[in-house]
Amino acid sequence: MLNIPRVAQYARFSSDNQCTESIDAQIRAMNQFCKQQHWKVVATYKDEARSATTDNRLEFQKMITDNSKGLFEIVLVHKLDRFSRDRYDSAIYKKRLKKNNVRLCSVLEMIDDSPESIMMESVLEGMAEYYSKNLGREVMKRMQETALQCKHTGGCTPLGYDLDSEKKLVINEHEAEAVKIIFEIFADGYGYSAIISYLNEHGYTTKKGRIFGKNSLYEILRNEKYTGVFVFNRAASKTDRKRNNHAYKANDKIIRIENGCPQIISKELFEKVQRIKAKNRCNTGRYHGKEFYLLTGKIFCGVCGKRIQGNLRFSDRNKTRLSTYRCPTHRIECRNKELNKDYLDAYIVVLLEKKILNAKALKNLVKRINSKIRKYNSDYEQNYSEIKRKYERTLESLNHITEAIEKGLLTDNLIARAEVLETEKASLETRLKSLQMLEEINYSDVAYLLDEYRKLKRNTEEFRTFLQQFVKEIRVFPYHFEVVLDISLGFVLELTETISMRRGELYELFESKVKEEQ
Repeated sequence: MLNIPRVAQYARFSSDNQCTESIDAQIRAMNQFCKQQHWKVVATYKDEARSATTDNRLEFQKMITDNSKGLFEIVLVHKLDRFSRDRYDSAIYKKRLKKNNVRLCSVLEMIDDSPESIMMESVLEGMAEYYSKNLGREVMKRMQETALQCKHTGGCTPLGYDLDSEKKLVINEHEAEAVKIIFEIFADGYGYSAIISYLNEHGYTTKKGRIFGKNSLYEILRNEKYTGVFVFNRAASKTDRKRNNHAYKANDKIIRIENGCPQIISKELFEKVQRIKAKNRCNTGRYHGKEFYLLTGKIFCGVCGKRIQGNLRFSDRNKTRLSTYRCPTHRIECRNKELNKDYLDAYIVVLLEKKILNAKALKNLVKRINSKIRKYNSDYEQNYSEIKRKYERTLESLNHITEAIEKGLLTDNLIARAEVLETEKASLETRLKSLQMLEEINYSDVAYLLDEYRKLKRNTEEFRTFLQQFVKEIRVFPYHFEVVLDISLGFVLELTETISMRRGELYELFESKVKEEQ
């Protein structure tokens, strides 16, 4: 029986002077090649505007996954650099193909298993990697030249600015108001939650027109551009050099140009905010004391409802250290027993890594959020009409009271009622202004969370602030506790997931002999 090889074609174009027609040309050449070789094409995978220096390519990963299913025996590319321009990635993925008896072939580079071909393949991969890295170096040089002219170098424009025809920053007055509010409220000693509540209640949105979340504020509060200093390549700072494993080249310099962009806030306010942030990181008295409590402010007593506090003591004859979360009224009111701090903190970190802080979970969350957004948008007209009706009824009631007062019917009850209606009117006006259709999100909009999490140092205020944005609250009961996760990622108003666990289960996770009974 004639055995016709089954082929999976892979085509890709990146953004370096290529276009979508490049993929069509690649596929056309591969189809012709398969016809000449009498091969059968069973699948075609295409990645558009994706660089081969990374393996973060959806269709590429799908092809790698499908190769283990026995669907094809050959992966065909137009050139080897379409498969990968990184020698390490190329070797890893070719090994995965080989493990499933799938071989990689190229239309333009005739490679077989001979020693000469192996050497030629290594040379071609090296040349492809050189091309990619050299291209990156040239791109960086062009970006530096653009930055020296105080022009925007790409990416999302910072909140508070728009771009003019020369790609220079100009102030967006409405957004600039939000920036000033963020800095001023933070400088007054308020935290992220208070700032977010104020912004969202007053109808301010992010640059993409979305509701503010804690992630939206971090970059704003450290962006020196708002003081009129144009900054480029801040990632090449000394701190970030230590944080990254690769060596920085001489041309990876920070560019800082005074008066290079319009000023939104004063330098004094910016410096005050930086001092507060530094104090928050280092102030052991306020944040750490003798212990670091990850869940401070998020944990409540399920019996009396009071906020649970951290407690540290040294028990028994050996002065064993015991750190717990304990209700302040546990002795005289609720009798709710304390919970081991080390166990609960560790469990929450693992839970967040499982539910949110991994690529698979994050992609599933994007789907859930988009489903919520679609539901919200479908109800938009009804919600708007309902709030509008309430607003009109409130205005009508206020008009009646005004008419009554004009007729001389002035009473304490009428005044009190008018005050209530005025408050309700202001609230409804704010809701009408903030009510808007939401845009669906992509995984790329939230993928940065994983990078931020990996960079954070454990047991720091930044680590706590980052993780607490995903914890709505924790309620501790006599025999169990409930963790309510905020999985909205700041893109929708309300999306939570509740996980319940017995106290005994928590202690069993850490092989503790503490009994569950009261």
